[in-house]
Amino acid sequence: MTQNSEHYLLKASERWTRPVQNWNLTLSQLSIHFEGRLDAHIDL
Repeated sequence: MTQNSEHYLLKASERWTRPVQNWNLTLSQLSIHFEGRLDAHIDL
C-alpha cells in the first residue's frame, strides 16, 4: 500500500463514526444475495 492510500484509509476510518443507515436491511439483502457465503464472517 502506498503512503497516500494509507493516509486516505486512516482519514476515512476516522470519519466513520456514525452507524450505517438501514444496515439491518442491507445485511438481510446481502445474506439473500450471497446465500451461505457470509455465514463464516457474520452472525445473522
